[in-house]
Amino acid sequence: MALGVIYTGEPEAAIKDFVKLLMKHKDIQGAVIPVKMEREGSYAFVFTKSPEVVDKSSPIAPVMPVQGARVLSKLTKRKPLTKPAVAVLKPCEVRAARELSKINQVCMESFITVSFDCPGVYPTKSFLKNADALEEEFKKGLKGLSVSGVRPLCESCTYFTGEFADFEVQFAGINEVRIIARSQRAEAILKGLGKAEEVEERDKKAIEAVLEARKKAKEALKTEFAEKVSTPEKLLSVLSSCINCHNCRSVCPICFCRECFFDSDSLKTPPHLYLERASRKGGLRFMPDTLLFHLGRMNHMSLSCVSCGTCEDACPNMVPVSRLFALVSERTRAIFDYVPGIDDRPSPFLEYREEELEEYEMPYYEARS
Repeated sequence: MALGVIYTGEPEAAIKDFVKLLMKHKDIQGAVIPVKMEREGSYAFVFTKSPEVVDKSSPIAPVMPVQGARVLSKLTKRKPLTKPAVAVLKPCEVRAARELSKINQVCMESFITVSFDCPGVYPTKSFLKNADALEEEFKKGLKGLSVSGVRPLCESCTYFTGEFADFEVQFAGINEVRIIARSQRAEAILKGLGKAEEVEERDKKAIEAVLEARKKAKEALKTEFAEKVSTPEKLLSVLSSCINCHNCRSVCPICFCRECFFDSDSLKTPPHLYLERASRKGGLRFMPDTLLFHLGRMNHMSLSCVSCGTCEDACPNMVPVSRLFALVSERTRAIFDYVPGIDDRPSPFLEYREEELEEYEMPYYEARS
């Protein structure tokens, strides 16, 4: 049993009612929540103090054109909010925000996070081509988390519940909507509102079939994609349609540097050096730093990647960069036994451990007796 609230009816309606309830608390100043932009046909986060806006919101949006952790970072990177706000986020957005908080890019104390059972999201481009039909399909498959055509990484995501938020919204595999307090401050808020009650936890068997299907999809994706990038030549072929627009970097919730190395003077090559390199090699591919850019990004943030798929969604040529990053990230995280956004300990980048990774070292010389 746990403290929480039970609602009947549809999950989105329950979340909206719950957000409005939280906004009545004296220490909460508003809500950050997705709303459909009717003119554009897509969805965006808004920061509102109006219950009427919450009524018009779409807490479980079928697309994710902006990763919610970036929104939280924009609001609190320089300083915390004067009072906390409710933030309704998908599970991968919560995990990204938790990871960013470790490097002082998000103040989690400024937000009361609410997350839910997530079926995934559609690629934005395919959604905008057929929005009405896909919205209907999304609603039909929501309760069973059985929405087809979602992002490739959504199909294989095994962290699809909201258990790492302050409030977890459970509805898959059960008849009602159970909202469970997952943190001490969440429990305190419910008690302050006089709404705390003992709620039975959902049996894990209720979502076991979904988890097993996702695990199989994940293994299939890893096996298939690992072969596609198994050599430098194959990797370059996968990245061949990259146009160096750097959209993937711009939308990534984990990339936060004020100035990226790939936009710095270090990579501004004078024309005569291009000619010299072309002369030595007999030819030069443009843009010449495509592979360096992607490998550099992987080195920079593979330990923190939450596999949300936003980078691939933003690519104009649909380069499968999110699948590449997910493959590499899983391997690098395994070395440190670390899962970003879930483990409470600091990122391995922030921890120094003496004699760590000795098994991977290659000494420069043999010690003499």
